[in-house]
Amino acid sequence: MTQITTIKPESSTQESPKPTTTKQTVADYAWSIQTLLALEDIGLTKVPKLAKKTWVEMASESDDDSETDLQKQIQKAKQTKIVCNKKQSQPLTQQDSTSQPNNSYISKNKFFNVLQMEPEYWDKNPFKATAKVFPPGFHYRPTTINKTRKFYEFILIDTNSVSIKHFKDPKDPNPNTHSTIQIIKVMQPRHYGSNLNQPKKFSAPFDPVGYNYWDYIDAWTNVFWHQNSKFKHSWLIYLKNNTVYNFPNWFLQWWNYFGPIPQIFPEEVQQGFQQFNKLFNSKESRIPTDLKYFSSFALSWIFSWQYIYGKTENSKLYPPLQRHAFVKWWSQFDTSKAAPDQVKNWFQSNPEFLKPVDPETSLFLNQKSQLPAFLASSKSKESLAQNFKEVLQLLQQEEDEEPPKKEAESSKNNDDQDDDPFYQNEDDCFGISLDDD
Repeated sequence: MTQITTIKPESSTQESPKPTTTKQTVADYAWSIQTLLALEDIGLTKVPKLAKKTWVEMASESDDDSETDLQKQIQKAKQTKIVCNKKQSQPLTQQDSTSQPNNSYISKNKFFNVLQMEPEYWDKNPFKATAKVFPPGFHYRPTTINKTRKFYEFILIDTNSVSIKHFKDPKDPNPNTHSTIQIIKVMQPRHYGSNLNQPKKFSAPFDPVGYNYWDYIDAWTNVFWHQNSKFKHSWLIYLKNNTVYNFPNWFLQWWNYFGPIPQIFPEEVQQGFQQFNKLFNSKESRIPTDLKYFSSFALSWIFSWQYIYGKTENSKLYPPLQRHAFVKWWSQFDTSKAAPDQVKNWFQSNPEFLKPVDPETSLFLNQKSQLPAFLASSKSKESLAQNFKEVLQLLQQEEDEEPPKKEAESSKNNDDQDDDPFYQNEDDCFGISLDDD
């Protein structure tokens, strides 16, 4: 019987004291092809890093308020003495460390198939098996050797789709202990251009020199296949405040694997999500309720993955190698931002996402919401009385124009059959026209 080997991620990746960090910019990828080839010729497998900046310098370069808030919270968690934002630096008093509630990883029960094991590179330790079959730095099939994880990371950075920072342990600055990725936007096919296969050039010299839309889609997966030598790397994934996302359909599959699960939500977020799920009109939305909730309130979570061998029915057959997804809540997040009262406020500002009780009630509530502004426009008692009269006449007119319910239902059924293309032309693929876009 095949031995199943799995290693769960440890929760210590967020505990290293005062980590150093670098925010990824175009300059981190801007190496000429000649330089890359020269480094390869002399046997270097890693490109030298650019000059490092201090924690304070990098934190002060935050792109927006949400980024600044994130840096403040990370620094507070690490008990650093200085916090920086765009406007000024101000001292923070040392706070007594308090015990945090247990915040362990939870398995998502989601598996990403990597490859089928063969005797040539089999090892009962999955990490050793991948070292046999993949080039250094690869944790996916190297169909094109120069399409490295850094290549995919550059795609997301160059398209301003994400903001990435890598954190290092000051005791061992070589591996990344953990990384943060802020989702800024997800590019739809129409935003790329009419020809999805037409390459776009990077804004800085790189090998390859460009990418197409299919590379862009792959980047959202391959960028996360990063690990350190201890296999303890994790990603803090978070969304941007005050941003309206328009996710393409393929991103929903990404969310299914990389996204959070309700089991990790703290109590206040659980209550907020229940309130959101109760009010959100999910039947009229292609976006899952949890994705809409997270993107609307700029929530965050921690993602990590580990290799695991899958099950096989035949004991003589080598098992498939898979990636196992784990998630947990980021305990430094201010859960009050997504509490039930904030959810109610959000729906008041975005009533178009409300789940309607029924059409008549929805129409009534819509008209009711317009009444205060209409009546407030009255400048005198006479005009107020006139406005009241117009409102009553409008309601009376709508009531007189409504047909009896039985008559309306009968008429509706007949109209449906008359207008339905299926009844008009049964040979036309059940009413589906290839001319419709």
